[in-house]
Amino acid sequence: ALSVPAPKTSAGVLHDSASRFLFHGMAGGGQGRAHGLSRLRRQPLKLPALNDVSGESKLVPEEQYIFMHYMPEENLVACGCGKCGTTSMWSFIYERKFGQPWSYMDEPFVQEVTSERWHGKVLHETDEVVQHQIMAQVNLSFALVRDPKERLLSSWKSKLACEGELFGTDVPTRAYFTQRLLETAGWHSPEVTCLSLGDFLEALKRVHELNRQQYLDRHFLPQSDGCFSRFPPEKWSMVTTVSNTEAFDVLAEKLGSSGGEVPYTHASTSKVAVSEEALALLDEVTASEYELLRDYLPYPKIRSAGVYVRTGTSSSWFLDGHH
Repeated sequence: ALSVPAPKTSAGVLHDSASRFLFHGMAGGGQGRAHGLSRLRRQPLKLPALNDVSGESKLVPEEQYIFMHYMPEENLVACGCGKCGTTSMWSFIYERKFGQPWSYMDEPFVQEVTSERWHGKVLHETDEVVQHQIMAQVNLSFALVRDPKERLLSSWKSKLACEGELFGTDVPTRAYFTQRLLETAGWHSPEVTCLSLGDFLEALKRVHELNRQQYLDRHFLPQSDGCFSRFPPEKWSMVTTVSNTEAFDVLAEKLGSSGGEVPYTHASTSKVAVSEEALALLDEVTASEYELLRDYLPYPKIRSAGVYVRTGTSSSWFLDGHH
């Protein structure tokens, strides 16, 4: 196996889970090369061993990088999954904590809450005993969630789609995220640098079949394996979506501030066709998330095959012509 360095972005080295994974090969970026995994001969790949020769684990569950983030001065825990609106959440928290908006345009970004730009106000606590102690006496535990199907569509567009210009895909890191997902699924196709929606969902299904979903990147990690891995939703003070302004008013109050608008990152409005096959795969890989979060989510919008569009002012996807 080769140890491949994290891909470069225009701002420098990627400060994300991209720097934490080993895989066997990665083709370069460019416009991406989707060879159609469903038609390609998928070479069986021996999955990376969970332990190296020293007996140390080579793979770390992504949950450890997501949970827990604790603000001791406010006695507050905040958590959110990738593509759930965490950029907006942490921007909101930063502005109310420091009295000014996040103005940095380079790395580390606002989600890197242990960076020097947060001045030590957020602690990353991974000790399970300490986590239980904090959750037992915290003033507010705030978890951000999102409709699982809508989230996966957004994550695919952002990280893996071949139509980079159309979807606003992060092209410099796309080959990395593609290969990381394929390796986790046990497929060795180093020439593939982007994925169609169908192949993305096939790879996710395979990861779930192998019971390796806890090693998925945070953008694809099931919400049950992130904020709620150790503490189910009912153990949190608030479980909400980024569009719930009343919840953010409560968060602002706990930060000693007033409410206000949640910073919003403009989203691509391109249309995505969801076939019957893709819908079936989405149903399969998100079933456990809906079971866990059904009391905390709005009524799901992606219920049938068709063309879906996300408006520029909403985090939700709508069947084209029905919004």
